[in-house]
Amino acid sequence: MKYLIYSNTGLTSKQLGLTAEIIENLRGSGNQLMLVLCDNVLDNCYFNRVHNVLGCASCQSRMLTLLKQGGLRKEEIHRLKRYPEAYSAPLPPFRSMDDLYGFSFEGINVGRGVASSVISYTRDFDLIQEPYLGLIKVELHKSINVLLNFRDIFKSYQPDELYLFNGRFAEVFPVMELARAVNLPFYTLESGAGNNYEMFRNHLPHSIASREKSMHLLWEATDAEERVGVGSRWFEMKRSGDESIEPSFTRHQDQERLPDDYQPARRNIALLNSSQDEQMAVPEWKTPLYEFQNEAIRQILNHFRDRNDLHFYLRIHPNLGTVDNIQMREIRKMSFPNLTIIPPDSKISTYKLIDACEKVITFGSSTGIEAAFWGRPSILYGRAFYENLGSVYRPDSFDALVALIDYPDLPPLSRDGALVYGHYMSRFGRQTTHFQFRGLRGSTYKGKRIRLMYSVGLLLVFRYLRRTGLWLKLHRLYYGKGFSLRSLIRYK
Repeated sequence: MKYLIYSNTGLTSKQLGLTAEIIENLRGSGNQLMLVLCDNVLDNCYFNRVHNVLGCASCQSRMLTLLKQGGLRKEEIHRLKRYPEAYSAPLPPFRSMDDLYGFSFEGINVGRGVASSVISYTRDFDLIQEPYLGLIKVELHKSINVLLNFRDIFKSYQPDELYLFNGRFAEVFPVMELARAVNLPFYTLESGAGNNYEMFRNHLPHSIASREKSMHLLWEATDAEERVGVGSRWFEMKRSGDESIEPSFTRHQDQERLPDDYQPARRNIALLNSSQDEQMAVPEWKTPLYEFQNEAIRQILNHFRDRNDLHFYLRIHPNLGTVDNIQMREIRKMSFPNLTIIPPDSKISTYKLIDACEKVITFGSSTGIEAAFWGRPSILYGRAFYENLGSVYRPDSFDALVALIDYPDLPPLSRDGALVYGHYMSRFGRQTTHFQFRGLRGSTYKGKRIRLMYSVGLLLVFRYLRRTGLWLKLHRLYYGKGFSLRSLIRYK
């Protein structure tokens, strides 16, 4: 077998350590490996969006040192090249996000990956405006350059399988799309539960269908009593703020606190939104019910604005705490007589609110399935990994949603599907053998701590200084201000 691995960054210890782990796993009798490195060719990447040359040197020194510990040989390393035609390629005017999502170069979509990167950088999703158009241009030229590289690599190396991380960003997405076009099997890799990692065959990690299939396979492969206990503990750990499996957004909340205007005699309904930017560029998450969550929320509030018996609590997701995008600006302008807005940094308990409300409406966040586990009628108005597990209501129209909201005695659905979800979130993925993730500074490979930079990085700094002009240019473009001493350690 001939394996091709694209390792596009070494700035995240998790991606770096898992790449070394994958190399060791693929190494076998008769197998051939080729690993593709950036070597300062990418104008930027998700983890170093301004082309900080110190960051580039750290990235590549970590990559070269650790991957050799994983068994990679010098002759198995291929470095990206710079194709002048990628940077002179004509770009059309983008008049809508659909124009950007659909933009292809020589038959391969590159626009969707670019949109995903810029949305993630800016936490905004209306990119057809200044200054975002400048960012889009940088990302498109970079993405086209990556595409041209891999077209040549595919032809010369003719791999049997391709390995990528995540897959949705501008420097990786076109490689995945090219693999689809030539029927090359590929795996996207992503973090799993705890220290695990997961491999998604011919899918993005964000695929609802792929995740749903994996949930059921894992559930069926586990002892009946054990899986129920594991699934239940996931929800209990989430509620307690335990971060041993995944980060908690609620551990700083006061678990007994409700809004000051809460009145138990009213029919109280929780609206729990999510970060609109997180899945905007993933087609499978698009819903025909609305384009943006705020549209759906306004539609609900307008319909019931004269109902004094109903009161809505819009709990803004804590992940939106430092965000100033169109989603948050629109929410701040919302004013309805029966609406209370709970800010993302509020100490009010999300779980106490779920318990105290008649029903819960979500738009894709995990709180929808959590509400179902805790015995609340839970309505999912959108898409989610848990949508087909049978524990949440899924109205297929606004009229159907209104009917569910208006029904005062709506019963909670079975929590059996919630247990499947909790079990999966606790266990999914493969265990690592050599790599232990403990953050940027504490992670180890084969018992040795992964350093922030290795000695070869000092040589790389001098070699990469020739692109300092790009660093200064991108710094102003991405941050909107000039260079300072702090910029020396700023990557993203």
